[in-house]
Amino acid sequence: MTKPDLYSRILGCMVGNSIGDAFGAVVEFFSAERMQKTIGSLWLDDFLPYSPDFPTDPYGVWQVGPPRGAGTDDTRNNQIFAECVIRNRGFINSQLLAIEYIERYRDVDQLPPAHQALAERHYRWAYDWSCAYLGMREMPPGEPTLPILQAGNTFPMLAGLISLAFAGLLYCGEPERAYLKAMELAYNDIGYAKDATAMLAAMISAALGGADASEMIRAGLETDPHHFGENRVMGQWIKRVLGVAGAAADDRALVQALARELNPRHVFDTVDILGVPVAALAFTGGDPVRSITIAANNRDLDAQGQLVRLRDVDCSAGIAGALVGALHGIKAFPPDWVRDTLAANKAVYGIDIERNAQRFYDVVYG
Repeated sequence: MTKPDLYSRILGCMVGNSIGDAFGAVVEFFSAERMQKTIGSLWLDDFLPYSPDFPTDPYGVWQVGPPRGAGTDDTRNNQIFAECVIRNRGFINSQLLAIEYIERYRDVDQLPPAHQALAERHYRWAYDWSCAYLGMREMPPGEPTLPILQAGNTFPMLAGLISLAFAGLLYCGEPERAYLKAMELAYNDIGYAKDATAMLAAMISAALGGADASEMIRAGLETDPHHFGENRVMGQWIKRVLGVAGAAADDRALVQALARELNPRHVFDTVDILGVPVAALAFTGGDPVRSITIAANNRDLDAQGQLVRLRDVDCSAGIAGALVGALHGIKAFPPDWVRDTLAANKAVYGIDIERNAQRFYDVVYG
């Protein structure tokens, strides 16, 4: 792996994650009626701009009607991870990452005034988790904070998948080391969500080392340092969605078949958020545009197989973008997609993804 190619894959992973995030965010959770009214179709097949009145949300965009390519919490969370690695000169552990989130929450008043209230609500989830993890405060009974809700009254969710997509970039061609580091860093995940986050890291590490799409997916399935074996929940589900992909006739048929398989799962279940992108990559052989498009059309169906609404498609498409970017490098994406995504995130959030990718490369590999 040459240095320019390695850097291209790191940049591709970071930009691809944000492209997929913004690609899906334009229609995330849209009903069939709203899809038809907004884009004139029940199938999203292009990287569309936000509508001029697209609203702000703590976990969505922080500017009304932002430019095409502006990411959501997925982009912001993953860039926080990258900046934590940069700040610590290539080293990262779970304690440093927890401190990073705590400091972000405490420093929201340093953001532009229009962002401060949104940022406080966005960063609160990680602040609560991080304080609890470091033993800085107890979670009082009766307060429905995310740590209490997730650990005591729900199921494995997607926190690691939308904040640690770049963990695999720390180890070029070393899936097991990437897996173990991601498992450590995913302190705000529980159950098989930790394994899902670590599987993603193993796949990105393999892609960074030159694996093709099938080898990358195999690395995710076979990297099992904790020996979960046949009891591995995520492994069982990834094999199931790969079976669905193997039987599909075309991209739209794949989306329909995945919906029938995964609709009983919660929209934030890691089985769905990781499973759909992996099935898309397997089906397309790692085609960048088709993989993101399939993941961005992840949907709920009614009993007749008709679209009810799209699911959490900014997350599933963001994962797809990170995977194909690590697989092919920045050249994977149409130049105008890259240009608009870099410009939009710099304009809306002050995040310079290209600069972060270069600095990340320098501190980890340079």
